[in-house]
Amino acid sequence: MPLMNKLRDNTLTIMIGLVIAFVIMIIFEWGMDFGGMGGQQRQQNYVGKVNDREITYQEFSNVMHNVTEMQRQQFGGEIDDEFMGFIREQVWENLVNEILLEEEIRRRSIQVTDDEIVNWVYGEHPPQFLRQQFTDEDGNFDRQAYDMALSDPRNREQVMQLEQMLRQQRKQEKLQSLLMSSIRVTEGEIRQRFKEENIRMDTRYVVIDPNTIVASDEVTVTDEEIQQYYNANPQRFMNPPQRNLKYVRFPFEPSEADEQDVIREIEEYKARVEAGEDFLELVENYSHTPFADAYFRPGDLSPEKERAVFGNEPGDIVGPVIDDDGAHLIKIIDTRTRDEEFVQAQHILLRYDEEKDSAEVQQRADELIAKINDGADFAELAREYSQDPGSGQRGGDLGWFGRGRMVPQFEEAAFGAQVGEVVGPVESQFGLHIIKVNERTNRQVKFATLHLPIEVTSFTRNEIFDEASDFAYVADRRNFEEEADYFGLEVHETGYFSENGVIPGIGQSEQVMRFAFEYRTGTVSDVLEVRDGYGIFLITDSRRESVKPLDEVHSEIRAELVREKRREMARERVKEIRDQLEGSSLEEITEIEPSFRIREASDIGINSSISGVGRDNKFIGAALGLERGTVSQPIEGTRNFYLIEVIDRTEFDEEQYAEERESLKGQILQSKRQQFFTQWLDSLREEAEIVDNRYMFFR
Repeated sequence: MPLMNKLRDNTLTIMIGLVIAFVIMIIFEWGMDFGGMGGQQRQQNYVGKVNDREITYQEFSNVMHNVTEMQRQQFGGEIDDEFMGFIREQVWENLVNEILLEEEIRRRSIQVTDDEIVNWVYGEHPPQFLRQQFTDEDGNFDRQAYDMALSDPRNREQVMQLEQMLRQQRKQEKLQSLLMSSIRVTEGEIRQRFKEENIRMDTRYVVIDPNTIVASDEVTVTDEEIQQYYNANPQRFMNPPQRNLKYVRFPFEPSEADEQDVIREIEEYKARVEAGEDFLELVENYSHTPFADAYFRPGDLSPEKERAVFGNEPGDIVGPVIDDDGAHLIKIIDTRTRDEEFVQAQHILLRYDEEKDSAEVQQRADELIAKINDGADFAELAREYSQDPGSGQRGGDLGWFGRGRMVPQFEEAAFGAQVGEVVGPVESQFGLHIIKVNERTNRQVKFATLHLPIEVTSFTRNEIFDEASDFAYVADRRNFEEEADYFGLEVHETGYFSENGVIPGIGQSEQVMRFAFEYRTGTVSDVLEVRDGYGIFLITDSRRESVKPLDEVHSEIRAELVREKRREMARERVKEIRDQLEGSSLEEITEIEPSFRIREASDIGINSSISGVGRDNKFIGAALGLERGTVSQPIEGTRNFYLIEVIDRTEFDEEQYAEERESLKGQILQSKRQQFFTQWLDSLREEAEIVDNRYMFFR
């Protein structure tokens, strides 16, 4: 069916789609006052506030609903929590911008008449986003189909919404015009852009590091000079305002109920397999990790998987198996044997230390071996006595290991023992080991796993939030640390940090940073979302801006003065070397100073990065003004000195410039407008009173 026929037959669907698409476009580019944002009755609790304008939960949810629905229509599938958080952030940012723009429009009394909208929609040049919906692949606009869609009575409500949105867009365009009316592009800016795009040079040059021609022992700096520099430059040694916080975390961890839900799901899949369904087909359709068609050795897997896999035979279905990455239903596919042997063992480690001599440790080892031989449980003794923090908590379990994994003394004893045998004590650099060998094998296994991660559900997340809220409530009214102890929570401390830095232990968090610098010492925060959990924070100290003491910056000043003096001395030496050149070629320089290296750079432009130089405007500026075949006077760059010789250079082409001038002017004007608008909007946000309560509603 031709495109135009489809459009005519589906005008209602198209118009609804256009409304949604336009809403999305506006909310992500400018923001949009739709869904009754300006006129709905305000709720007592609001998601946020911009100056005096509240954003209710319903208003915010309406926007989120439209955006997420459009996302699902375009890309299909469900939206995960991480991407939903990203969408929520974008919607929030653009709603804030929209409200600020609306305030500016009202303040400047910007109006749009009905005639303006009618002439725009029904005139010769309709809005581009509407026009393109009625344009075929060859770029032909079907005016008849467009007019029919607008006049169709079924589209009346959608057309009215479109007119309202277009009115909003036109107001914002007028605001933009007012803001941009003073932006100009100078002739110098246009010529500079032309040079950047067209001028090319071939050069020879020498890079001279001041540190290579002035030794450090040639420079002396006195304490008096350091004091003078410190007194003259206090602004360089300012400590910005800082805060110190104590906090407790409520991590997002799956609850027992979350785990049981996944286990029940695994049991359901197990029942389906037992009823005859194909295991690999279930893995393909439902597993979060695909089937790995490979053989695994002992030591390749986690202890939980190894116990399930190596203790069973081909065809066996094992599970649910709970591992660090979730729950598994496992089917053994095949086994094979290889020459490489593996051992599964437990051990008890007794370390030597300053308080115990070797005889005392040996005696303890002998006592433990006697207990084991008398029938004591090896795992229980390992949990009680082993000083290996990793395996001790697991009853001494080391899992499977092959040769080359353990220290030689341990390996020799383990691989020399029989299954079930306890050997030792074996001495290594770690101490004395008592070893029990439980299994040995040279078997490798191929298996498939239906893997389901155990994730924090929204219900559990709400419970965690409620628990954090309970703590925040009592901590705000009583002693923060005492209440943390009562709740069994560990109190962390950030250490001092500044407003533009990273919060130690927390990382980047706009909510925590805003709380820290907007409230007084002693204030307890509401529940704030941090990485992988919630946090409750207490401001324990505030430091005002201050000058760092001299002893703290003494070495920094000394290093700076050494650099300055070195540079001054280097400046004179480079000039002396340059003055010794008799001709105009840079080649002579190596005869005067053999350590200098002549480099070449071809086809470099004004914005090029040059080997050994980087992007240094002083290098480029000197090369642009230098006569071909002439060695420059010393050029003092950002870090180094340069001697430059221009081999070839394209000159400014006035005819080409005249042809490209208007296009370049348009590019520069557009760029300056975008930059100005961004900066202007940022300044509006800085001056506005913005309250973000989203954490109270979205978790």
